[in-house]
Amino acid sequence: MSIEKIIHFVQSSNYEQMHSSGAKVQFLRQAIGEYQSSLGLQRLEWTEQNVVGKFIATKEYDLKNQQLFDLFDNHGVLSKVVRIKLNNLNESEKLSLQEFYTASNQYLRFSPIRANSGHREEELCAYRKNITKNNIYWLLDQWKHYKRIYSSFVEQWESIRNLVFKEMLRKSQHKVTLPIGRLSVVIPNPYIDSDAAYRLGGKNLIQRIGKIDMEQVKLYAARRYFSLSQVYELLNVQNIQTKYLLLTLTSERNMMEGLVQQNNRYSWINIQSEAAWKE
Repeated sequence: MSIEKIIHFVQSSNYEQMHSSGAKVQFLRQAIGEYQSSLGLQRLEWTEQNVVGKFIATKEYDLKNQQLFDLFDNHGVLSKVVRIKLNNLNESEKLSLQEFYTASNQYLRFSPIRANSGHREEELCAYRKNITKNNIYWLLDQWKHYKRIYSSFVEQWESIRNLVFKEMLRKSQHKVTLPIGRLSVVIPNPYIDSDAAYRLGGKNLIQRIGKIDMEQVKLYAARRYFSLSQVYELLNVQNIQTKYLLLTLTSERNMMEGLVQQNNRYSWINIQSEAAWKE
């Protein structure tokens, strides 16, 4: 049975090692980031180690802007660029829209019985202190080492978890108590069909309960319903957060290629839409 595999994974200390190696990866990433910050460099490449560190600024926007909702409504796509969760509705609205629920993806949660956590914390505390005694190249080698270990354990864990999840769904089990902890199938808050919500309460209801989905906004901009420049003119920046990324040069290259492919997709949609508008 799949559940026996999850028990073995935890009891064989793999689960503990997964979390321990993951914590070390975070400690090392933080230390490397602090080193790079002290140099004042936004991007720093260690070619021989095949590692790159980069600081990225992430903007958080006010997506409840009245003018923004007006823009999407005026172009007839307001219900297409928002997502609505059930818990945003009042009881009357839930009743009116109950047939328009779309289930969110379920997932499996594991709640372990924590044993000997004091020993692990002591080990991690000692490791964190040891980090400060070593140079940047030691830090990079350690980060790559523990990143490989952590990724390997996570891959095993996710594979086993998926098998257990499918088995529990097949048997209609929502909770299983084990000697090592508890397994629970979590059913997230469902989404509501935004077209139905718009028919019920129009723009006012959508603005109150909806959350703008920027990926959908970009998609409809590519379809030429409006321009992204119009959108960004109306967006007010609420906060700017700086995030530090540490990854291999190979991963960075794959990430950039993914962004290029996404932009190419939007460009292709834009070209197709232009042809359709001219017909």
